[in-house]
Amino acid sequence: MKITYLFGAGASKNALPIVNEIPKRLKFVIDLLKSDEFKLSDSEKFADLNLNQSKREIQNVLIEDLEWLLEKSSNHASIDTFAKKLYIKRERDNLNRLKLSFSVYFVIEQFINRADMRYDSFFASLLKDDISKFPNNVRVLSWNYDMQFEKAFSEYTNQREYSTNQAFLNVITKYGYDTPDDSKFSILKLNGSTNLMQHAGWDQYQYFSEFCDELSIDVLSKAIRNYASLRFGAAKGFSGLSFAWERFGEPEKDIILHAKNETANTVILIVVGYSFPYFNREIDRDIIQNMKYLKKVYFQAPDADNLKERFLSIREDLPDEQLVSRFDVGQFLLPNEL
Repeated sequence: MKITYLFGAGASKNALPIVNEIPKRLKFVIDLLKSDEFKLSDSEKFADLNLNQSKREIQNVLIEDLEWLLEKSSNHASIDTFAKKLYIKRERDNLNRLKLSFSVYFVIEQFINRADMRYDSFFASLLKDDISKFPNNVRVLSWNYDMQFEKAFSEYTNQREYSTNQAFLNVITKYGYDTPDDSKFSILKLNGSTNLMQHAGWDQYQYFSEFCDELSIDVLSKAIRNYASLRFGAAKGFSGLSFAWERFGEPEKDIILHAKNETANTVILIVVGYSFPYFNREIDRDIIQNMKYLKKVYFQAPDADNLKERFLSIREDLPDEQLVSRFDVGQFLLPNEL
């Protein structure tokens, strides 16, 4: 029996802010970057990038970008709303500016805070007697571009490298050329990830190379170096963070096609902290209506009944008794069918 999880922002709420909390947290990170403790050098440069600006001058540009993002996020319903406006207006430079600065913000947040502990217990429950023995009938679709899965799983592998943990989890991201193996567990990130892509998606690298227990000036310097590589055109590439309306026609890298193929025979769908926003509605329909054998849906959130109501705008052929609300969010739901 195929079981699919659909994760939204609420699944990372204990580690990362949800939409209405982002402006406050952006201000916190801006103040952190302005503090003496995290000031980069005024005299040193990122020598390998061949840029004229000092590390501190580049850091100041990042601060300006984050202040711009704070202003815009405060005046729009969400970062996604502002991004969609830039996309419609074809303001590509500002959209790239948003993606790069927001990615660095997310990286910093996840060094400040531990991973949401619910991911830890989720892995402990799913795994059998080995870190590679996930149930073959489980798939995870995530609209989140955070690194909560990878960071939490690093405590199982004892490997701090981001890429190593992604490989263990069989993480498939938008823009990448990796394809899921339909015979084993995988995580598909529908909105990409907070990384950087090169060579049309064949190569990807992170704002950091490995997970650390806390934010340090060395870690911050590495993240800002990678931000600068794209912000100032020192390297050819693009942000791995994406949005639902950014679609590409190459079948070998279409994350939505991968998601449909991997979940077509889903019987049980578990929706965790996902509100079915209108921006994602077309893709949600595309994926969920393709689940031909879907029999039951669980909705886990404090406002689970609202999620159920929104789901009906995507699919209305399931009887009401098979749409089940779960209001306890202390752990990610593990249904009896699992």
